Amino acid sequence: MDVLYCVLAALIAYLFGSVSFAYIVTKLVTGQDIRNIGSGSAGTTNTARAVGKPLAALVMALDILKGFASTEIGVMLGGETGGLVAFVFVIIGHTFPFWLKFHGGKGVACGAGSLLALSPTVFLIALAGFVLLVALTGYVSAGSICACLLLIVSSLVMPEPLLFRVLYIVMACTVLFLHRANIKRLLNGTESKTFHKKK
Repeated sequence: MDVLYCVLAALIAYLFGSVSFAYIVTKLVTGQDIRNIGSGSAGTTNTARAVGKPLAALVMALDILKGFASTEIGVMLGGETGGLVAFVFVIIGHTFPFWLKFHGGKGVACGAGSLLALSPTVFLIALAGFVLLVALTGYVSAGSICACLLLIVSSLVMPEPLLFRVLYIVMACTVLFLHRANIKRLLNGTESKTFHKKK
C-alpha cells in the first residue's frame, strides 16, 4: 500500500509540475510560445524577457507554490518517502512536461517550493545565496547556480537523513546540468541580465 501511495504521489507531482505557468502566461499575454522567445526556456527568467518582470514574479510564485503543494501532498500520502518522491517528480514534470513535448523550464522555482516543504532551513540557505547573487550581479542564472551549489554543501553538512542528502545532491546536479549553457555564457560574458540598475 505504501508503494501505491508513493506512485500516486509521483503521478500527482508530475502532473502539477507539468503545468507550465511561464508558457500559459506568455501565451495569454502575447499569443506566442515562450519556447520560441529568448533562451527558449519556459521559466521565470525568460518570462521576464517575454512579458516583463511583474508577470515573471507571478510565474515564479506559482512555480514555487506548485512545488510546495505537490510535496505536501506527497508527504500526506506517503510520509517522508512520499515527499521525496514528489520532490523529484515535480521537477521532472516542470522540466519535461508531456503536453509541451517534454520541453519545459529548469526546475529551480518548483524545486525551491519542494525544498521549503521538506527542509525549511536548507531552503533558507539556498534562498539567501540566490537573492545575494541576483542582487550583486543582476543574473538570475547566477543566483540559481549559487543556490544549487549551496544546496549541495548544505546537504553534506546539515543533519539531514541520508536519503534526503542523496536526492538533494542529485537534483541540484541535474539543475546545474540544465544550466550548462548559462554557465558557458556567464564565463564568456554573454549572458543577458534579468535585472539592471537604471542609469
